[in-house]
Amino acid sequence: MIVALLAVPSSAEGAAAARLQDASGALVTVPANAQRIVSLAPNLTEILCGMGLGSKLVGVSSYSNYPPAVNRLPKVGGFAALNVEKIVSLSPDIAVGTMDGNSETDIRRLRSLGIAVFCVFPNNMQGLMQSISRLGKLFRNENKAEELVGNIELVVKHVKSKADRLARTKGRPKVLVALDIKPIVSASAQTFIGELVATAGGANVVGAYTIRYPRLSLETVVASAPDVILVTGHGSQKALLEELRQLKRWQEVPAVKNCRVYLLDPDLTTRPGPRSAGALITIHEKLFPE
Repeated sequence: MIVALLAVPSSAEGAAAARLQDASGALVTVPANAQRIVSLAPNLTEILCGMGLGSKLVGVSSYSNYPPAVNRLPKVGGFAALNVEKIVSLSPDIAVGTMDGNSETDIRRLRSLGIAVFCVFPNNMQGLMQSISRLGKLFRNENKAEELVGNIELVVKHVKSKADRLARTKGRPKVLVALDIKPIVSASAQTFIGELVATAGGANVVGAYTIRYPRLSLETVVASAPDVILVTGHGSQKALLEELRQLKRWQEVPAVKNCRVYLLDPDLTTRPGPRSAGALITIHEKLFPE
């Protein structure tokens, strides 16, 4: 996609400004040397810090907790329900938002109040890499963006090659992603973790579902007979795991019977960001422990 770049006057410290087209197609006017940035989603916080822009962050969304230094920054509400007044009070040069979670209403309101909002769309691995590249152009930090993208591409290529080779000889283990147990909520191929599972070599038992996060009956899970269960939802994961192990019907599931139920950090598996490459490696190792 072509990114529009036009020089326009700016009042921000007398610097030249630019008009950049974001992932939504909007032309966003931003100063050339933005010094005050607000992140509107946890994964965007991680991407911006990974690009070396952490010192310019003046506010982040709730649940932004990595790297640890961002915990002391002002919170501007959940990414799906932003505190617009708080964001305005921080006087940012620009806010970075996501089309995969931020409310269009909130984005429009911020823009109507004079806040430049640049949106990206890291909804899958390709979208993640495109988003990093866009932010590299936005903040004149293309070299660091290229480095991050290159590292992710290298891991994806290595894991996919290894997974495909193992799948030819051992087959693809059937995988159930469990975001919750009461009710059982899984993740289809349309989700970010669904893509990670497929790339790592797994056969998602709900991969063909059109609903991104389907609710499943226990009977459906038992019938699908997953070889591996990845428990990665927010909340009391250990309690969910213990309950799963104790329910009698669960004992019929191969993953439970063979002790192949694993807890994974949801911050790694559901946030498209620089740490996603590590999440991919971890999932691959769970699927093919040998």
